[in-house]
Amino acid sequence: MFEALLEALPAVLAWPSLVAMIAATGAGILVGALPGLSATMGVALLIPFTFGMHPLTALAAMAGMYNGAIYGGSIAAILLNIPGTPAAVCTTLDGHPMVKRGEGVLALQTAVISSTFGGAISALALMFVAPYLAALALRFGPAEYFWVAVLGLSTIASFISGSTIKGLISGFLGLLVSTAGMDSITGVQRFDFGTTYLLDGIPVLIALIGLFSIPEVFMILERSGKNQKRGLVNLKGSKGWNWVTDTAQSWVIWLRASVLGVAVGMLPGAGANIAAFISYNDARQRSKTPEMFGKGCIDGLKASEAANNAVTASALAPMLSFGVPGNAVAAVMIGGLMVHGMQPGPNLFVKSPTVVYGLMWAMFFTNFIMLAFGYFGSRFFAQCLRIPPTLMASAIAVLSVVGTYSINNSMGDVYTMLICGFVGIIMLRLRIPVAPAVLGLILGRMAESELRRALMLAESAMELFTRPLSAVMVALTLFSLLFPIYRSYRKKQSKEKNANLASGDY
Repeated sequence: MFEALLEALPAVLAWPSLVAMIAATGAGILVGALPGLSATMGVALLIPFTFGMHPLTALAAMAGMYNGAIYGGSIAAILLNIPGTPAAVCTTLDGHPMVKRGEGVLALQTAVISSTFGGAISALALMFVAPYLAALALRFGPAEYFWVAVLGLSTIASFISGSTIKGLISGFLGLLVSTAGMDSITGVQRFDFGTTYLLDGIPVLIALIGLFSIPEVFMILERSGKNQKRGLVNLKGSKGWNWVTDTAQSWVIWLRASVLGVAVGMLPGAGANIAAFISYNDARQRSKTPEMFGKGCIDGLKASEAANNAVTASALAPMLSFGVPGNAVAAVMIGGLMVHGMQPGPNLFVKSPTVVYGLMWAMFFTNFIMLAFGYFGSRFFAQCLRIPPTLMASAIAVLSVVGTYSINNSMGDVYTMLICGFVGIIMLRLRIPVAPAVLGLILGRMAESELRRALMLAESAMELFTRPLSAVMVALTLFSLLFPIYRSYRKKQSKEKNANLASGDY
């Protein structure tokens, strides 16, 4: 394996591959930053341009598009409060509040540095431990996937600020909406209102654009007549990343988030959004100031960005090792491999080792190309903060409509986005958090379908709990649910003790 890695290194550093990686990474950042355009769409659109390329050059370009698009989603999430990709939902929670207090440049630089760390760790995992982890991932059945979804849903508590009841209402609303569409087991149509548009349910990406962008348009217009803080536009005095101090304080968060992202990425069907939610919840639970999460806490931004980019390379492990795509992008890349005459699977390592290990190197190097684009371009990206509020609102509205329509060239998507936007405005006015609804929408269908498959295959319901991997997932879910309660109890006890000491009551 090491010899093959070394042999592939000169090939991936040849000028055709380097040019392809640089161009595709820049294009990927642009694709991710535009609402409605996803990494999957970017890679799919890129494949026709690679027909005349060498297979390694083509795969290097796909790697750049993939990594760039996942990071690019954070740009719109931070600056405009619109997740450019579903994986950037958690980024909006702390990234945009940082912008509001004049730390837009720092937020953008934090996002790209965290993304680079997570992506590099993921690429190294793909190089050295992918075959072993992929074999473990293939042991996951419906029961294990159900508990993965439940573990993700257990993080709803992390996104509830203020009223717990309102947060739970938001989560249940998302779960309810996730049941719309054709039943994946029986084929029964549910909540489709007599239209074929909803047979596949509410499209997640379209719902995200509506829930985040339209309320943001109204908020900008509402604030446009008020005095803005100077920090929002004073880019000359904006704080940037302190490489020595900030890196020393961040590596533990990055490492934990990267490990979680790699583990989730290995699971076929699990995505970067699940990794971001779980990592964000983990960072919040371990933080000494969990109450700051969702209000512009930089640790939340670090955890979510490192985790969602740590999924990128690890999701390719099942594809390369067994021909099983880890996510939608990996499924598209299988098509790219087949276009160039290669069949994913174990034989690929024997027949085309230079191409396989060259792809691994490309996944590693494109992270640092992305770092250069993102770090040095952060102040340029932040210039959009100087745009007049009314023009900004108009631009967001136009991008949202055009991006939504471009997904399927369907006006039905645009109407759905606008309806979701109207719901988002109502939730904003009622101070109901949007993040729990998004979490329920993303994970609800997965939890329902995998639970029913598991019960159909199991001899008894107890198998949901007694399978070894299921038992581990159950333990992690219980820990995720009970640890915040324990921590709150300890904090209350500490306050009472300090109050007693202050009053002299021993």
